[in-house]
Amino acid sequence: MSSLIRSPARLFAAAVLLLAGSCGCRLLHHHETAASAEAAVLDRRRQGLAALTAAARRGPLLPFDKVLVVADERLVRDVVAASLPFEQVVGDRYRVRVTRAEVHFEGGFGLVRLDGDASFADRPADEARADLTVYGELDVVGLDPRSGVLRGQVKVIAVDARKVDVMGVRAAVVEHLVEDLGREKLEAFSALASRIEIPVRLEQEVALPAVGPGEVRIDAATIPLKVAVADVKAFRGKLWVSVNVSVAATPPAVPSPAGSAAR
Repeated sequence: MSSLIRSPARLFAAAVLLLAGSCGCRLLHHHETAASAEAAVLDRRRQGLAALTAAARRGPLLPFDKVLVVADERLVRDVVAASLPFEQVVGDRYRVRVTRAEVHFEGGFGLVRLDGDASFADRPADEARADLTVYGELDVVGLDPRSGVLRGQVKVIAVDARKVDVMGVRAAVVEHLVEDLGREKLEAFSALASRIEIPVRLEQEVALPAVGPGEVRIDAATIPLKVAVADVKAFRGKLWVSVNVSVAATPPAVPSPAGSAAR
């Protein structure tokens, strides 16, 4: 007999390889998801660079006729990291624990990366666990009308699930978990970092102090402002937000009822 037939382990390995070749099974799921995630991030960065190049051809990259708000990537990273670690159930099937966050503003693209692990929500966490990385794009969606801070929203663009090395029968369970995570829709992971508040405060009004007493007397006044995000660009480690600022229309004064008088 050959050495292959005499060794049950080798025979089993050969059978698995033969079966994988005949049915098209994916034995290198981790490498495939990693490649897909990297390709998605590179493609989004390529789009960002193309947008920056097009904007530079049209004129100044930053419009200096508007209010410019600058947020450093370290500031946003600290905002995200302040909530770590945290757990979230994704897709009603997986328990995801996020332990690390990175933020990069380069090439016209605001990248948010979340690292952690995932397990089945209906099983003990130590039964099957996979390393997980979620890649998202940060977009500034507006200004909070009450606090005046910038509101950001993260759109998930890629997910990379990686098998944790284990021994024994759990290996098959972990492989099943990795494959299921790779097939999950990206929208299911949006709950991990759906909204971010960037603490760059913009005042919603200007208060003018009173002038006087004297020959010239001016009453104190408050001028309401209307602020709105006009444009957002990400490069050189910073988020550059152009803001339109104008005087908000004040409601007309309500006339006193006819004949009313102070008593």
